[in-house]
Amino acid sequence: MGLLRDDDGKTEDPTPTRLAEVQKRGDTPLSKELVQGGVLVIAAIALRWWGGWLIETLGALLRSNLQVDPGRRVDSIGAACQSLAHAATTVALPLGLLFVLLVGATLLFGYGQIGVHWAGEAVGWKLERVNPFTNFRRVLNPQSLARTAFAALKLLVLLLVLWLALGHRWPELLMLHERGVPAGAHEIADLVLSLLLWVGVVVFVLALGDFAWQRWDFLQRNKMTKQEVEDERKRSEGDPTIKQRQRRARNELLKQRMLTAVPKADVIVVNPTHFSVALRYDRKRDAAPTVVAKGQDEIALQIREIARQHGVPLMSDPPLARALYRAVKVGQAIPEKFYQAVATVLSHVYRLKGRTA
Repeated sequence: MGLLRDDDGKTEDPTPTRLAEVQKRGDTPLSKELVQGGVLVIAAIALRWWGGWLIETLGALLRSNLQVDPGRRVDSIGAACQSLAHAATTVALPLGLLFVLLVGATLLFGYGQIGVHWAGEAVGWKLERVNPFTNFRRVLNPQSLARTAFAALKLLVLLLVLWLALGHRWPELLMLHERGVPAGAHEIADLVLSLLLWVGVVVFVLALGDFAWQRWDFLQRNKMTKQEVEDERKRSEGDPTIKQRQRRARNELLKQRMLTAVPKADVIVVNPTHFSVALRYDRKRDAAPTVVAKGQDEIALQIREIARQHGVPLMSDPPLARALYRAVKVGQAIPEKFYQAVATVLSHVYRLKGRTA
């Protein structure tokens, strides 16, 4: 997986369909380092803003509960519960805001990378997860080795940051006992917040590299062969051979239906060589003469043959035959611009048959 793997001809970028399939199995380019770094930075900033408020609240709570008042007696369970409820409500707001902020930051940096989707296959229990041979291969794959190398690099960088932050302050830290408890506590809190901020920033910056690596490795291990891309295209669009066969069968069915309507036509307007257009006009059902069949070349010849077999008259009018073939679909009434020409043809046919035009 990732680096140093035999790609087996997988040179094509994964399609959106392939990416959706692997994400359903729980395989996503999630950088956990980016989540950790982002949450650390948000926590450090939040504590910088709210730290004084939180410490003051906790300090006031401790002072009020540790102060000995001889005149106050807590000799009932109700009074003790009331005292605990007061303590809980006092610290609930600052701690609740901090908790909500950190949870929101976790969701933002997590789902912000991969989007919100349900990976049902990743939730179920699978036997290979407890198979020692499968887990052994998972530990020794290039992706795991890259994570180990990144963790070692992060540890070295964090040790360097701690040394730069604390190296010149050791004498001050060793003399804190001489400055009193409040001043010492303030100094330690300031140092802890500074360290938290620096560590968060460093981890976040390193995590940007891990984020890029996760994206690249995710695309590499899900690459596809040319045949896989072609097979997926066929599944999504349909096999061209099958679609062509279906189209041919559909056209043949439409052709047969059209030819069965030729005996019911009143006249076949033909160009003696290339075009045949069958017209029907029934005053009771048609508002205007209707094209019931038309064809070119071989189909035109079949229309003429069927018309001869059933005694349907053929009228040679090449310009009209070509115009009707191009302008009117089968089953449609002719446009008004053809009324005069078609009326002339039908009048001639009716005279031949002894009918009234």
